Amino acid sequence: MAVILLCNTLGSCSKDSMPTFEEGLIGRWEWQQTANDGKHTLTPSNTGHRVVVEFDRRGRARFYQDGTLISAAAFSVRRDMGGFGQASRHMIIYRGYQNNQYYSVIGNRLQLQDTNGKLLAHTYTRVITEVSAQLPAQKPY
Repeated sequence: MAVILLCNTLGSCSKDSMPTFEEGLIGRWEWQQTANDGKHTLTPSNTGHRVVVEFDRRGRARFYQDGTLISAAAFSVRRDMGGFGQASRHMIIYRGYQNNQYYSVIGNRLQLQDTNGKLLAHTYTRVITEVSAQLPAQKPY
């Protein structure tokens, strides 16, 4: 209630300025590693593959390996409230796939964990698109 009152008073809060948990997922993410219960860790260096996943605002996930699109799926996001005494988690539900994933986004890091009970933790970092500004050519004096 205090936040709503403050937003109404100051006029600086909007729906766009308060991102939902889904908004944090949108973008391109580059795979950094997959760890399985502290045993063997897979990385781009030891697999020889660069993997990127892209989540868009229209609910499409695209999976790339070494720059080639290898898979795509529609997705939705929901909050899994967990059981008694357990914290809620956010879940990605892929249509057409048997497995879904829990996820968390902290800063530019995306953590995915399969919901099938396997203890695999996939870590991605956000791909920041470079914006290049071209200045008009200077005329020689």
